[in-house]
Amino acid sequence: MKKALVCGAGGFIGCHLVKKLKKEGYWVRSVDIKPHEWSPKAADEFLLLDLRIEENCRAALKVDGGTFDEVYQLAADMGGMGFIHSAETEIMHNSALVNIYMTDLAARMGVPRYFFSSSVCVYRDMKPGEPEMSEDQAIPAHPDNEYGWEKLYSERIAMAYERRYGMQVRIARFQNCYGPEGTYGRTGKSSCCNVSQSSGSRKWRHH
Repeated sequence: MKKALVCGAGGFIGCHLVKKLKKEGYWVRSVDIKPHEWSPKAADEFLLLDLRIEENCRAALKVDGGTFDEVYQLAADMGGMGFIHSAETEIMHNSALVNIYMTDLAARMGVPRYFFSSSVCVYRDMKPGEPEMSEDQAIPAHPDNEYGWEKLYSERIAMAYERRYGMQVRIARFQNCYGPEGTYGRTGKSSCCNVSQSSGSRKWRHH
């Protein structure tokens, strides 16, 4: 049985990801600084860990004397546009630490597949009527908030470690996400949408 680690599983996207992986037959460990409000027992195992601390990242990545087949890194300091603009230093400090430690340790410990949850905030502001941007147009970069800059930096970290260690990296740049068991309650009608970008081939297929 394949084993997957989902960091940030206390959040909306992370919890739905845990459930999807379970349906696909994975053994899943979820990790967060808080349990999920609606589905705290969705995973096979939940660890309450602060991933800003390097040793906690190491503990999250260890399983059965080795590490995971797949790691999904969604943990971040996030709370909507008001939070993004009022907590710039917290975002830059906390999220950067999580991504530096998680990416480095995952690669060094031999994780073969690593997913990083980024954001459309990496893109510059678009003018009305401007044609839709493609993923590679994030560079040259000019995000309009520090959350976007941190996400872009963490993308670059993941891709650098892929080149050095051969760890397969996939990156998704999420837009607004809402639906069942989200911030505004247990029910909802919409699913999340995203713009995805990856280094190398564009898809993983679960076998």
